[in-house]
Amino acid sequence: MDTETGARQRSRAARIGYRIRLARPDELDDVLGLIDHAAAWLREKKNTTQWANPWPSIDDRRKRVYEALLNRETWLLFDRERLIGTVSIRLIGHEELWTARERETEAVYLHRLVVHRDYTGLGLGAELIEWAGRKGAARQRNAELIRIDVWTDNTELHDYYRRQGFQDVAIRTTSDNTPSGALFEKPLRTGPPSAVTRITERRRPQAMPGRRAELTRSGRA
Repeated sequence: MDTETGARQRSRAARIGYRIRLARPDELDDVLGLIDHAAAWLREKKNTTQWANPWPSIDDRRKRVYEALLNRETWLLFDRERLIGTVSIRLIGHEELWTARERETEAVYLHRLVVHRDYTGLGLGAELIEWAGRKGAARQRNAELIRIDVWTDNTELHDYYRRQGFQDVAIRTTSDNTPSGALFEKPLRTGPPSAVTRITERRRPQAMPGRRAELTRSGRA
């Protein structure tokens, strides 16, 4: 993105809002499209194996993402009608990544946090994290933390989460050797949204023919 284009987008972003809604099961290919778009960019630009291949296989990834849709865990972010981001929210941590003692503290767990590259530099990743934390806290009222597991070798992404206030917890392995074993957490922000938030929730629409989406940011796909 050139400087002029970036300046126009930042100016536009200051004037508009973004809508977020629960994803439908028939939007599986849209979510996967966002992930694959991010994966292509990571392969070209970054020194990481994140999403280089669907993990552990194409079918397993598809099944995992589809289950999150069925469980009403996945949300889609739009700029007007354009799909530009996604995040999945869970209230239970992976039993092999987070210890039993850690899971005694109630938390909101974020997965598959992705923002389209065209929207880089607008602060939407930070806003999406804050929104997802508040959304999870509305369902888990005693939650104290936001937690995320990040691809272990994507050290630039680790730095991004540190800049967002997350602290390192550990790097762990699992019996299925998940490549997303770098763990981070930060205190959950409660109360009203920050003054800069541009993300508002909209009602979930009825099912419609699938719409292909393009779309980066985190964790296991």
